[in-house]
Amino acid sequence: MRVTVPGRRQQGMLAALALQSGRIVAAEQLIRAVWYDSPPRTATGQVQTGIWMLRTALVTAGAPSEVVQSHATGYRLNADLCSVDVALYRARLASARAIHRRGWPDEAARLVRSAQDLWRGPALADIPHQGLRSCSMRLEEEHVAAVHYRASLELQLGRHEEVIPELFELVDHYPLRESLHADLMLALYRSGRQADALEVFHSVRRTLSEELGIDPGPVLRTLAQAILRQDSTLLPA
Repeated sequence: MRVTVPGRRQQGMLAALALQSGRIVAAEQLIRAVWYDSPPRTATGQVQTGIWMLRTALVTAGAPSEVVQSHATGYRLNADLCSVDVALYRARLASARAIHRRGWPDEAARLVRSAQDLWRGPALADIPHQGLRSCSMRLEEEHVAAVHYRASLELQLGRHEEVIPELFELVDHYPLRESLHADLMLALYRSGRQADALEVFHSVRRTLSEELGIDPGPVLRTLAQAILRQDSTLLPA
C-alpha cells in the first residue's frame, strides 16, 4: 500500500531516517537535513512535532507504533519492523561482490540485477532539501558504480552484445569516465564492431581534450592500440 507522508519536512525526516535505518539519528542531523545551515530557533520543537506527525501517518496506514522510535539522543527507524530499499540494495551489492570473489560471476551478476530492480531513481527526486543533497549524490554514484560493475560482469561472461546499449547510455551521461568508455570499446570489439570501438576512443579523446585539455589515460590508449592490432587476448576465453 502506498502511503503519502504529509509535509515536506516530514518527508525529509523520513528520508534521513531511512538512509540510516536501524541507527539512531540525532535531532541535530534531522535539523540539518531539513533546514541545512539556516534552521529556525524553533527547529528542535518542529522536529519533535514532525516525528509525531510522521509516526501518526505510518500508524494510521497500519504500521506498528514502534516503527519510529524516540531515544535520548535522537530517533530511529526500526529496521526489524520495516524494510528499506536502499538497505536491501546495498546488501545485495555486497553479497554480489562477495560471491564474485568466490568465483561465481554469473550469480554475482544476477544479484546486481536484483539490486537494480529496486532502483526508482533519480535518488530522493521528490525530496528537495539541500541538507540531503550529498546523500542523493552518493546514492546516484553508487548506482552508476553498480551498473558499471554488472556490465563488467556481463563482459566476463561473454554477454558483450547485451551490455552495449546500457554502456552507450552511461557514457552519454558520464562522458568523462574513461573506465566506462573502455568497457564499451571492449564490448563493441568483441561484437565484431572494431570501427565503432575505435570511434568511441576518438570521441572520448576529443571530449577530454575540449573539456579538460588532457589526453586519454594509459588504459584507454593501450586498449585502442590492442584493438588496432586485433589482439587475440581481447577476446573472451
